[in-house]
Amino acid sequence: MILCAGEALIDMLPRDTADGPGFYPATGGAVFNTAIALGRLGAPVGLFTGLSDDLFGKRLAEGLAASKVANRAAVSDRPTTLAFVTLTDGHAEYAFYDENTAGRLIAPEDTPDMTGVEALFLGGISLAVEPCARTYEGLALANAHLPIMIDPNIRPGFIRDEATFRARLDRLLAVADVVKLSDEDLAWLGMTAEDILARGVKVLCFTEGAKGVTAITAQGRVSVPAVKVDVVDTVGAGDTFNAGFLAGLHRAGALSKQCPDDDTLRAALTLGAQAAAVTVSRAGANPPWAHELA
Repeated sequence: MILCAGEALIDMLPRDTADGPGFYPATGGAVFNTAIALGRLGAPVGLFTGLSDDLFGKRLAEGLAASKVANRAAVSDRPTTLAFVTLTDGHAEYAFYDENTAGRLIAPEDTPDMTGVEALFLGGISLAVEPCARTYEGLALANAHLPIMIDPNIRPGFIRDEATFRARLDRLLAVADVVKLSDEDLAWLGMTAEDILARGVKVLCFTEGAKGVTAITAQGRVSVPAVKVDVVDTVGAGDTFNAGFLAGLHRAGALSKQCPDDDTLRAALTLGAQAAAVTVSRAGANPPWAHELA
């Protein structure tokens, strides 16, 4: 099983109604989206997160079950995190309401049994806020023997303590095997691809939106173009890419601490790009099922 660890929340998506502008509550969260996409692509996957027992938490749990994701959540009576989304030319910006939520307040004692886990994925806003960030970091450091993929999905407006966040990323990069960063992420970090690899990372998946994605390793670079589609919005695009890439490695039997060969990387990048293209072609984070990519 690939265990995804991080936030599950409700995206409040903008909608026009008969009474004027409004919002539609949709299940989401970067790590939740990645888990959902992995399940739909046929990879064995579970999600460790903090879920509320409120109406929204139950919808999130139902979404996991519907997409064949094992629910490893810690459940509480705290509220669900809400993310209000605004769209500008299809590109999403977020305002998060996360204080004292079920996802925010998970603790180390909530960590699930790791029996049967063969790889770990983490990232998203859960790495930027306490105390959940400490819990997810501890999970990664305690399981550094597993192949680990990280997508920090950096949202500067959500980071309250930049020094702490940067120090945490440094520690996580030291145990990560695959890291996904956008061009904007890398610019914010003030680092180069070489800096990332120097920390021990085997593969940097460097995404550049419509330009495509490149896997950068110590041996060289492998690039695939983005799939051209009519974009409805970009909600969940990067999350779906992550799932496609991991699913591609799983299909090839290449989920390990070793760097995959170029052919394996190209196939995994291609699956990630194809899956992400489907997601951006429809509203919200709605990743494809495997049969939609056949």
